Amino acid sequence: MNTAFTLLRHAFTLVAKEPLKTVSVVAPALTLMCGVGVITAVSAPELLTIDPAHPDLKSIKSVKLAVILLSTFIFSYSLMAILWHRHTLGEKRPPQPMTLRLLLGYLWRVLALALIQMTAGLALVIPLIVANSTGTTPVSGPALPSMLITSFVTQLLMLWLSLRLSLILPAAALGRPITMAHSWQFTLSLSRPLWGVAAALALLSAVMTGITAMMNLSQPLYMLMLELPIYVVEGLLIFSVLTTLYATQIQRGEADDL
Repeated sequence: MNTAFTLLRHAFTLVAKEPLKTVSVVAPALTLMCGVGVITAVSAPELLTIDPAHPDLKSIKSVKLAVILLSTFIFSYSLMAILWHRHTLGEKRPPQPMTLRLLLGYLWRVLALALIQMTAGLALVIPLIVANSTGTTPVSGPALPSMLITSFVTQLLMLWLSLRLSLILPAAALGRPITMAHSWQFTLSLSRPLWGVAAALALLSAVMTGITAMMNLSQPLYMLMLELPIYVVEGLLIFSVLTTLYATQIQRGEADDL
């Protein structure tokens, strides 16, 4: 598992080898996710059509409902990850029982990683924004290629950082938590290949975003039907990368110690 291609191939195999089994494993999370999506399309369709890059918060009719729906979606996505990690990593050593404490422990780690990613992204983007606003950039704004490169580089950095720190997630899903410092140390030997993995994931995300934009859908229900499967597939692939990293960098060492 010492190359980006090998890591990605193994992760893809985990997802695609038995697709019906994959769906059945994460079915509870998918059911909740679809339910949230349908409720959103009916009760708060503006949340599906809002532009993430330039969100118009005034278009949100009920902030309370938006918070509830967003929180439930995050929970369903996290539940999908937990179920997948426990399925793919639980054969060699059974995980701890699924408890409320385990779920909450996973969720706060997700939020902590999101905060770190957001901070890293701002640290990279803000200097570029300042440079553009104080330099000789035309009034019309930066060129499209410059914006695309900046977006890709930012996402690449955040994904690489996330891969280095995110072994805390499968560990928490199994009920055997580790710290971010441990995750960083365990992935040190793969720091270079993970740049390739991060680049591939960033490219995949960019392609999927481009396809969605080309469809130019305006109906919330149609957008949900297109985007939700993309989120699920991308999520399972990333979870499988983490599964592969955990199995090779941590679980193998645990087996040697038994």
